[in-house]
Amino acid sequence: MTSARVPLGPAAALAFRPLRGRTGLPAVAWIAVLSAAVSVVGAPAHVAGAADVVLGLTTATVLLTRAGRTVVPSGWRWFAAAAVVTGAASAGVPLITGVPASAVLGGGLGHLLTVVALLRLRERSPGGGRAQQVTAAALFVVASLLAVHVVLRPIAGVGSSAALAVAVHVVPVVVALSTAAALVFLGGVAPGRQRVGLLLVGVQSALAGTGVSSVLAWGLDSPELGAWVRPVMGLAAVLLCTACHLDVPRGPAGDPRLWPVGAVGALLPHATALVAGTLFLLQSSVTGAVDRFDLVLAITGLLLVLVHQVVTWRAQHRLTAELLSSQAYFRTLVRSSADPVVILDDRLRVTFASKAVTDLLGHAPDDVLGRCLDEVVHRDDTGHLTDALRGTAPGGVPAVRTARVRHADGSWRLLQATVRDLRDDPDVGAFVLYCRDVTGSGADAASEPALVELALTDPVTGLPNRAALVRRLAALRLEARGRPRALALLGVPGLAGRAPEDAAVALRALTARLVRLLRTEDWLARTKDGDFAVLAHGSIADAEVLAARLVATAGSDLAPSAGVTALPDDLDPGEALRHADLARRAAGPGQVHRYDDAVRQQRDRREALRADLAGALDRGELRLVFQPVVDLVLQRTVTVEALLRWRHPVYGEVSPAEFVPLAEESALITELGRWVLHEACTTVAALPGTELAVAVNVSARQLHGGSLGADVLAALDASGLPSRRLFLELTESMLLDDDAVIEELEALRQLGIRIAVDDFGTGWSSLAYLVGLPVDTLKMDRQFLAGVEHDQQRQALCRAVLHLGASLGLPVVVEGVEGDAEASLLRDMGHRYLQGFALSRPMEAAQLAAGGWPTGLPTAAVAPSPR
Repeated sequence: MTSARVPLGPAAALAFRPLRGRTGLPAVAWIAVLSAAVSVVGAPAHVAGAADVVLGLTTATVLLTRAGRTVVPSGWRWFAAAAVVTGAASAGVPLITGVPASAVLGGGLGHLLTVVALLRLRERSPGGGRAQQVTAAALFVVASLLAVHVVLRPIAGVGSSAALAVAVHVVPVVVALSTAAALVFLGGVAPGRQRVGLLLVGVQSALAGTGVSSVLAWGLDSPELGAWVRPVMGLAAVLLCTACHLDVPRGPAGDPRLWPVGAVGALLPHATALVAGTLFLLQSSVTGAVDRFDLVLAITGLLLVLVHQVVTWRAQHRLTAELLSSQAYFRTLVRSSADPVVILDDRLRVTFASKAVTDLLGHAPDDVLGRCLDEVVHRDDTGHLTDALRGTAPGGVPAVRTARVRHADGSWRLLQATVRDLRDDPDVGAFVLYCRDVTGSGADAASEPALVELALTDPVTGLPNRAALVRRLAALRLEARGRPRALALLGVPGLAGRAPEDAAVALRALTARLVRLLRTEDWLARTKDGDFAVLAHGSIADAEVLAARLVATAGSDLAPSAGVTALPDDLDPGEALRHADLARRAAGPGQVHRYDDAVRQQRDRREALRADLAGALDRGELRLVFQPVVDLVLQRTVTVEALLRWRHPVYGEVSPAEFVPLAEESALITELGRWVLHEACTTVAALPGTELAVAVNVSARQLHGGSLGADVLAALDASGLPSRRLFLELTESMLLDDDAVIEELEALRQLGIRIAVDDFGTGWSSLAYLVGLPVDTLKMDRQFLAGVEHDQQRQALCRAVLHLGASLGLPVVVEGVEGDAEASLLRDMGHRYLQGFALSRPMEAAQLAAGGWPTGLPTAAVAPSPR
């Protein structure tokens, strides 16, 4: 017996001596090494048992000492209890049974206590992901049971020990539950505790391995197999104490819905299921027999894999919808802000610019991406703005600086920028500038005189600009009352499509020609991109003659037109400009029009419609009609296009061509688009026994406003219409050069919604660009059909569009088919999908619900058309 005191005395002294350092890890590590040495040298059972007790007590002491400083102290106290129970049971049970490996029976109780400890350690988190964690844990438990049972079952019949039989059936359950508890903890752990979660998975995996090895060593009577159990137990103790040391509060845990599931927690259940299935198949093929219990576990595991995949898919679908809604919300906030938001990287290059930059500086947001700060800021202001950026403390008080920035037309704008250094923010990592235009506001007195002069001069032509014209008009009201004078407004839209450099050259040349036509007292200004204004002294008839000369001088290639209005003393400058602009709009290309009662009435009608349109939806004046798209092969209607109609209480039926542009001038078009989506989906979803799809037109403002994805998902959810039965129709120009729009449409397509290009072939498309667009259908524009029956070139164009769609794998819908001859000819060409009056006029919702949709060409068009 004296030999037992030789290894025990130093170990016991080390265990109960005051622990060195703050963690106690050195003590646990040394005792783990001694415990491993006891196992390796083959010490007697009572010595090995004493080593187990000392290791358990030391581990428990360290855990209890550290527990008060951890995130959840009660969980670590349960781990301390588990360590004591495991050590005591590991020492006591072998003394009773006489079999060293039978310590696993006592250790099983300690393993179960670790399950309680892990569940107590897990912080409660309201939010998603629970269903995924539950199914993953259930899959892991079943797979572990199958794998361990397949390994241990063959030894159940060895010998006649009832205790061994119990171990064979109990150990798999304990191993599966304890390791699954660690996975559940890892799946819901906060970002600051992920290392703790991984260590605890390692602890439970080590304990599981020792349990299985102990049973195998017991059943196969193999001391060599059980020799490594204590070294692994010692390693588990060290890992457990390390995890306790790391589990300290680290600040706010963040949004629980964003807690990540570690790769280990996500992959281990599936890896275990793969291993278990492989072992099951190998055993079945080798023995030629299938155990019923193993078969039940295998089938249950397969079902759980399926359930877990379904739960994961639903969670991803919900997350996609939430992400679309969140992106749309914040994108709308940024885009709708009147003040531009600009983001700069460490090198002070622009990485993001909101759409308000266009209104402020005339540049499209994509045009300024990648440009350095000194390329757009006045050289005299670059230094102090750069110093402000470099000197701003991360997360500190925002700096406010003023600088001159070049407009796209060459003029300078005085901008005030609030600078935030968010480089330490992982979600931003850049400088953020919130800008506003303070030109002429007195924000920088030193710069204002020069800026005022610049602000009143057009930088391209050197003429007075619109601001100067307004000042001149106001001054004339006071200088020369009673003298006849008029205002002529010349528009040259033909410059709009030219490159900026070419447009500038043409503008300067045109200005020189216009100046030569002016009389001594006439005054010329440039009001905006393609407009010039002339203050003409004399009667309005004189002004009309002058305007006609200006139009003739501009040349037909620029499609000029002019409007003229008299300037009575009581007409303010803003109203005068509006009168001249309305007259110019009423004039066709190459024409001059005087502002008169007809123009006024047209304006009044337009203003009345604009005012009434705002409340038309609430008053129930708006409705949808549905025009069928017919599949000539299947001889049935496959889609209906939802078209908006307005029955005005005074003007009667108002053409969409008249009221839709009015809605597009404001955010009203987005509200109308949202209503159309909801009504169209609801109407078609209510049709019984049909797979009819519905197509809805999307406006540019709704598409670029950032809320389209959320609006579409809301309409589908409210109506119950399957996403595959919804088409969104967009014009070609809306899809060009806007990566954000293309990404949003691609996300909608991933949900099953289909995208159609409306008015295809109107001049924007190119085959190379179409290949990369998220498009499912092409709708050929009506302009191809004008005189198609007798025009061989137009027939060739129709065939070319059909072949283009076929080469891209896209169906082509021909819209605007109005005559029977057109319909028959298009059918003979091979066009399958037709839409237009020749097949059906738009149907009211009640007619649509009653059925009777067109199934093919009208009778008059059925006969083959002459070639």
